[in-house]
Amino acid sequence: MSDSGNEVAGVARRGRPPRINREGIVKAARTLPLDTLTMQAVADVLGVDRKALSYHVSDLRGLRELVAFDVFESEVGRVELPTGGDWREVIRLYTRATRDAVVTVGALAMHIRLPGAGGVRTLEPIERVLKALVDAGFGVEESGRILLLLTEVAYSTGRDTFHADDTGVHPDVPDVARTLMGAPEDDFPVLRDLVDAQQSAGPDDGQLEFDLAVIIAGLERRLEPDPPRA
Repeated sequence: MSDSGNEVAGVARRGRPPRINREGIVKAARTLPLDTLTMQAVADVLGVDRKALSYHVSDLRGLRELVAFDVFESEVGRVELPTGGDWREVIRLYTRATRDAVVTVGALAMHIRLPGAGGVRTLEPIERVLKALVDAGFGVEESGRILLLLTEVAYSTGRDTFHADDTGVHPDVPDVARTLMGAPEDDFPVLRDLVDAQQSAGPDDGQLEFDLAVIIAGLERRLEPDPPRA
């Protein structure tokens, strides 16, 4: 058989290149460590040419956004927000779930965009939070501002939790402690007490729960009717 015949036979044995889609790309990307996550590495896992990925994701930034959103969506989707439940419990569940999702996403958290970019299903928890707030008496625009506040708090505490050391200490605390070592012992007594307390406290949900308690107390106050004018 001629060389050309062998080449044709070889192509026939190999068959067509595997078809890929966004779901497959994300699945392949999630098998790779973050420091090795590249377009070429994902293409190698899928057994396709790198150019084939460009139909679904434009560049490495877009790839990281896809992976980050997939992890985020999966984690938030684990929590079922009650329909018609007390607005306080709804926002607690949403904020905790969002914080936990950011922790799971980890170093890719900077690539998370606000939920809603991934399709109708990703809008469901947002709609439930907004409806719970509107049903409680908040206006639509005000409810949107509350949702944004809760999301920002969740993202912030999630990133801090991810970057905390093995003891769960806030990532800024060790730097403050080192700075205090260079100051006279009698300076900054309250700050020293705070640093000591946080270094010995260990991991907990204290900051997030404090934030939620303050937010809920403030929102309850906003729902109270204005006192009658004298």
